[in-house]
Amino acid sequence: MQIEPVINARFKQFKKSNDLENIPDGEAFERFVNHSILSQHQPDAFSSDTEMLDFVCVGGTSDMGIDGIAIKVNGILVKSNEDIQDIITRFKRIEIEFIFIQSKYKPHFNKGELNNFVDGVRDFLSEEHRFPMNQKVKAHLELKEFILSDDVIIMWDTNPKVTLYYVAMGRWGEAPDLIGVQEQFESDLEKLNIFESASFHFVDSALLKNIYDSIQNTFTTIIDTRHIMPLTDVEGVTNSCISIIYGSEFLKLISTEDGIIRKSLFNDNVRDFQGINPVNSEIFDTIKENPENFIILNNGITIVCDEFKQNNTKLSISNPQIVNGCQTSHVLHTAFRKGNKIDNVPLSVKFISTTDEEIVNTIVRGTNRQNIVLEEAFETTKQFHKDLEEFFNAYSLEHPNIYYERRSKQYLHNPTIKQTEKVNLKNLTQYFVAMFLNEPHKSHRHEAILLKEFANDLYQEGHSKFPYYVCAFSFLKLEELFRQKQLPLRVKSYKGHILMLLRQSISGYCPTFYKERAIDSHSQKVFDILLEDNKCKQHFENAVKIFDECMSSWEQSGRSKRGTKDVAGFTELLLQKSVEKLGNNINSIDYDNSNKQYSGRVKNIVRDKFGNLCGFIERKPDDIFFHSAYNKNIDFSRLKNRWVKYKIDRNVKTNRDYATDVEPI
Repeated sequence: MQIEPVINARFKQFKKSNDLENIPDGEAFERFVNHSILSQHQPDAFSSDTEMLDFVCVGGTSDMGIDGIAIKVNGILVKSNEDIQDIITRFKRIEIEFIFIQSKYKPHFNKGELNNFVDGVRDFLSEEHRFPMNQKVKAHLELKEFILSDDVIIMWDTNPKVTLYYVAMGRWGEAPDLIGVQEQFESDLEKLNIFESASFHFVDSALLKNIYDSIQNTFTTIIDTRHIMPLTDVEGVTNSCISIIYGSEFLKLISTEDGIIRKSLFNDNVRDFQGINPVNSEIFDTIKENPENFIILNNGITIVCDEFKQNNTKLSISNPQIVNGCQTSHVLHTAFRKGNKIDNVPLSVKFISTTDEEIVNTIVRGTNRQNIVLEEAFETTKQFHKDLEEFFNAYSLEHPNIYYERRSKQYLHNPTIKQTEKVNLKNLTQYFVAMFLNEPHKSHRHEAILLKEFANDLYQEGHSKFPYYVCAFSFLKLEELFRQKQLPLRVKSYKGHILMLLRQSISGYCPTFYKERAIDSHSQKVFDILLEDNKCKQHFENAVKIFDECMSSWEQSGRSKRGTKDVAGFTELLLQKSVEKLGNNINSIDYDNSNKQYSGRVKNIVRDKFGNLCGFIERKPDDIFFHSAYNKNIDFSRLKNRWVKYKIDRNVKTNRDYATDVEPI
C-alpha cells in the first residue's frame, strides 16, 4: 500500500530501529501506532524491553476488533496486579484510564471497522462478555476486574476514564456516520455509571505524524509571552531569558492536540509527577482561589531547548525540555482539565538554549536541589554511571555495539544506533539484580524500589564495569532470540530467571564485584558464549530446559504455577537445579554470604570512651560502625571521606552489624 512519504519514512525508521523488518507490514504498523500513541502517555514505557509493547499489542485471532489495549494508573502503564498495588502503596489515591486502539493500514476510515472496534470495547467494559477473546485480551480483562474490585475502588480519586483511538492513513473529514458511532458509544458508556468520560480520537496521517514527532521531541511551538528579559552571558549557553507567561499559553507548550500532557517534555526532569500530595494541593488551591498570586508563591519553571527565537512578544521554541517545573506543569494541566480557568495564572519561565550536555546536567542538579527531591532521582548523574557509559562506548569499538542510555533519549537523534542496541537504567538495574544478584523474583519491581533495596550492591565505586556490560549484552541477546521466535514465548515474562540460569550454568558462583580479575574472568565465560550464536542459543535453551523442569517439579509438589515469578522459593529451586547440572562445579556455588564485600564512604572518624579509634561508613538505611579492634592494619588518619570496601559481621551481644576487613579502594 502507498502511504504518505513522511509517514512511510517514519514507519520504516521505526521498523529498522526495532528490528521488525521481517514481519508483515500490517502487524508492524499496529506496533508502530501502539508505540507512538502510548508513548505520548508514558514516554519510557517501552525503552529497549519489548515486553510492555508485546503486552499492549493484542491484535490477532479473537481480538474483539481491538489492536491495542493499555491500562494507565496514575500516568503509568501497568501489566500486573502487583504494578497496580505498588502504585496504590506509593500514592494512596489513583486515577485510572483505559486506552483502546484500532489501527488500519488503509487509506480511508471505514464505518464497519469502526463499529467492530466500538462493539469490542463495549463488550470489554461490560460486566458480561459475549465476544471470544484471545489470551492477551484476557490478561487486560483480569487487570480491569482487579481495578473494579471493592478493595481497589475505595482508592479511586475519580471514576476511570476511557480513551479510544481509531487510526487510518486517510484524511479525517468529520464524517457524520462515524461521528454518530462515536456519540452512540459515549451515550452507552454513560449508562454504565462506572466510567467518568469517553474521549474519542480519529487519527489521520497528518495527526499521526505530529504524534510521532512529538514523542521524538522534535517539535517547535510558538507561545505568547510578557515582559521578556535577557539573562547574562554564560559560556556554552547560546541564549537565555526569563519571561512571564500566562497559563493558557503555557498549556500550548505542554499539551498535545488531543489534550494529553506531553510526557516527553519531562525526560530530563529528575522526578515524575508526584500526584496530588500536600505541596501539589497547595499549587492547585492557588490556581483555583488566588491565581494572581501564583507567580510570587511558585519557584517558576526552567526550560532547556536547542533554540529559541523572539519576535516581539512571541517565542518560537525548538525541542524543549522542562528540567524544573514538572509538578507545576502537571497541576496546571490537571486544573484546566477539571474546568478551572487558567488564563489569569502568571508563570515565571526561564528559557536556556544550549546543546552542551554537561551544562544541561548542571542546570538539572542546580534547579532541582532547591526542591525536596529524593537522592535516587539523581542516580544517573553520579560519576559511576558516567564512567559506565564511557566503558560501554569504548568496549563497543571492538565488540558488539551496546549503548548505555544514561540520559533519557540521549541517542534519539543518532539514526545509526538501533533501539535493539540500547539499555537504560531501568533495564540494567532490573536484569543485573536478576542475573548477578540472583534475585529475579524481585527484578520486575520499579527501578526506584530496586535502587533503594540494593543500594549497597549496585553501581558502587570500585565495582568492575564489565559485569554490567555482560548483563546488558545477555539481555539484548535474549530479546533477539525471542524476536526471532527461537525460544518459547511462554517464558518471556521470566527473562530475569532465564538470565540468572544462563550465568549460573556457565560460570557458577559469582565472586565479589570488587575483585576485578575474578569477576571479570567469571563474566568473560558468559561473554564468550554470547559471541557465538549457536552456543548462545544452546545455552539459553538449556536454561529454559532447567526452568521447565523446575516448573514441573513445582507443580507436582502441589504448589500453584500462578505467581511463581515473584516467589523466592522458586528462585531457590532454580538455583538448586542449576547446581545439579554443573556436576563437578557443584561446590563452586556458595550460599554463605559471610565473604560478601560492600563499599561505602567513611563518614566520620571518632574515638570511643577508652580512646580507641573507630568510625562510621555511609550505608542505607543506617550507617555502619567499624572499630580499630577488628581492623588493625588500616591507617585511620587518612580514612575520612575515603571510599572503602568491607565485610559485615554481627555483634551477638548487641545484635548489631559492624564492618570488618575495612580496606581503602
